[in-house]
Amino acid sequence: MTLFSRLLYSGIAGSLLLASLLLMAVAISRTFIGFRTGEGALDTMLDGIGLVIIAVAVADVGKFLFEEEVIADRELRRPAEARGSLTKFMTIIIVALSLESLVLITKAARDKPADILFPSLLMLVAVAALVGLGLFQKLSQHATAAIPDDVGDEEDEPKKVESPKSSRPPRRPQRAKA
Repeated sequence: MTLFSRLLYSGIAGSLLLASLLLMAVAISRTFIGFRTGEGALDTMLDGIGLVIIAVAVADVGKFLFEEEVIADRELRRPAEARGSLTKFMTIIIVALSLESLVLITKAARDKPADILFPSLLMLVAVAALVGLGLFQKLSQHATAAIPDDVGDEEDEPKKVESPKSSRPPRRPQRAKA
């Protein structure tokens, strides 16, 4: 990976982490103001929880990008690497969707029970994404098992020259005397 790519992904990851911190600060500020004024303390707390959930998801995506693109410096040549990266990313999204839908269900059930349809559909989307991820894992399991781990490494590593075997027999480990 080039220096430019590393710097670019580092900047993107840093921006996402900064946005995450700002979201958390806004969540804390709004919750504190809501409790201080006494206006809709529970609503502001639920809004704060929603913002923190989004902030954690954004921070996780930034961390994921930094780990995968800057630290690991991989180009995902092997199916197992791509499978693992996609699983990590989708897990972040599924957890964020699930938590956000729970917060929205709680708010809708408290305010207007008739408005519970959207949060319930959001939970169904999270479940569908989880089922899709499980299906992807099951179907890709055969592909990763069929392709050996060293495929694609030929151009990265020079061929090793095997040394001729010596005429001496291998040395046996000595047993400890009791």
